[in-house]
Amino acid sequence: MFIEKILKESIIERDFYLNKIEKYHNTPLIKVLIWQRRVGKSTLLKSIIQKMYSQNELKKENILYINKELPTFDHIHTYEDLKKEFKVFLTQTSTWKILVWIDEVQEIKNWEKFINGISAEYQENIEIYITWSNSFLLSGELATYLTGRYVEFHILPLSFQEFCIFKKDKENRENFIEYLKYGWLPAIFKMHYEDEVIFPYLLWVYNTIIVKDVIQHHEIRNVGFFKDLYRYSLWNIGSIISGKSIKNYLKSQWISLWNETVLNFLSYALETFILHKVYSVNPETKKYFEIYNKYYAWDLWIRNALTGYDFKRDIGKLIENYVYLELQRYDYDVRIGRLKSGKEIDFIATKNGITKYFQVCYLLGSEDTIEREYSSLKEVSDNWEKYVVSFDEIDFWNHDGIRHVNVMNMCEVL
Repeated sequence: MFIEKILKESIIERDFYLNKIEKYHNTPLIKVLIWQRRVGKSTLLKSIIQKMYSQNELKKENILYINKELPTFDHIHTYEDLKKEFKVFLTQTSTWKILVWIDEVQEIKNWEKFINGISAEYQENIEIYITWSNSFLLSGELATYLTGRYVEFHILPLSFQEFCIFKKDKENRENFIEYLKYGWLPAIFKMHYEDEVIFPYLLWVYNTIIVKDVIQHHEIRNVGFFKDLYRYSLWNIGSIISGKSIKNYLKSQWISLWNETVLNFLSYALETFILHKVYSVNPETKKYFEIYNKYYAWDLWIRNALTGYDFKRDIGKLIENYVYLELQRYDYDVRIGRLKSGKEIDFIATKNGITKYFQVCYLLGSEDTIEREYSSLKEVSDNWEKYVVSFDEIDFWNHDGIRHVNVMNMCEVL
């Protein structure tokens, strides 16, 4: 019944991820899709099933689908339950080509025993996809569970280009501003497009992540401060957040907590894709700094829903955070540059041995702003590509080999 429904479902394809994942079709590797809830992991897998079925790579009866978010599968709690479900499935299919798809696999105890077992037994005749809604397996644990037989995909919320496809509209300034405001989760396109509808939904998703993936998992008692700390961090995206700044914030709120507790709370935000910590490095000496590190929001909709949205106040921060996320979407390793002069380079992005430098601002509205944004890049002596990214409608000149890029066109230089 579920498979029939999936095959008939009308789906907007996310080609960026489909193209990545399809490279691993017909391999024994387990495909693991990871990110927060509601970013579209399940829908992406539906697209894969539809495409494989349309190309005669799969038969309907050869697809085992288990979604732990649906009441139908409430009876599956453990490895033993999975084995029973799979045994029944095998009586109704052949081993010509099997696809096993388990959504929210972390909800099943000892799931890895089942996945490793069927992967080893059926090898070339099986395609295995699992989704995971938090990152408790990212710090080396996933490799331990799946013993190296997997490939991992981080499924971020919609890109700006995808946002416009879902909206069925053009890539223009108006839509980009709307995208920065609340356009990241696919489900918003099924709602009335207004703050009173969308932001409560986004807060509901955020609270689900906080409660299920953090508070319950880590048995946090000081829930009020925990949420306040996240709100403080999201408010200050793109700024240097240090132990001292957090201590001053706590003091202003008449709160006293051990530093270890604060650091633990921040680490939980990193685990669940709420925040990401970006380290500072000197681009010439390659020396890393213990200070000058920044946090960015993985999803701007969380930031805006939690702290409030004000275009004039927030646009610079949001654009900088957007550039960071695009670099992550294209699999760059990202650092912040600290020069000997004390100047800063917003992002040093490295991929496959190639480095690119990026300075980001809202508008290059004056000679002073132009000089400020270009001057840091001029101090870097190597010959890697250097970019100034802004929201200006006109393209500014290439100055000393430094190229200006409109932020909406970021993907063209990645």
